[in-house]
Amino acid sequence: MRRLLLSLAVLVPVASAADHARAADDHPIVALVKSKVKDQASPFAMTVTLKVKAGKEKDFEAAFVPCLTATRKESGCVAYELNRDPDEPATYVMYEKFRSVQALEAHLKQAHTQTLLAAVGPLTEGDPKIKVYAAPE
Repeated sequence: MRRLLLSLAVLVPVASAADHARAADDHPIVALVKSKVKDQASPFAMTVTLKVKAGKEKDFEAAFVPCLTATRKESGCVAYELNRDPDEPATYVMYEKFRSVQALEAHLKQAHTQTLLAAVGPLTEGDPKIKVYAAPE
C-alpha cells in the first residue's frame, strides 16, 4: 500500500506538469480567447485597454503605425483599430476582430506584432485590460 501511495505521489506531479506544459504552449492572449469562445474556428472580437505613461502618447501612437498597416493586410484580420479616449487622453482601446483563434495565433507570431509588443511595454502603465467577445450564434 505504501508503494502505491508513493507511486501516485510521483505520477500526479508529472501528469500535472505535462498538462501545464501543453497550456504554456499557448500565448496568454490565445489561452484567454480559447477560454471564452466556444468555436475556435469562428470569428471573435476583443478590446484591449491600455494606459500610456504621461508624455508618451505620441511615441505610443507612432509605435502602432507599422503594425496597424501590416495587421490589416493579414488574411485572418477582420478589424484592427487603435482608439484614444477623448476624456482620458492617456487611455487607448484597441478593437481587434479575427476570423478564428488560429488567425490570432498567426498574428501574434508576425514580426510586426512582436516589434509592437516590445515597443509599447515600456510606454504603458499597469497591465492591459482584455475583454473577449464571442460572435452570437
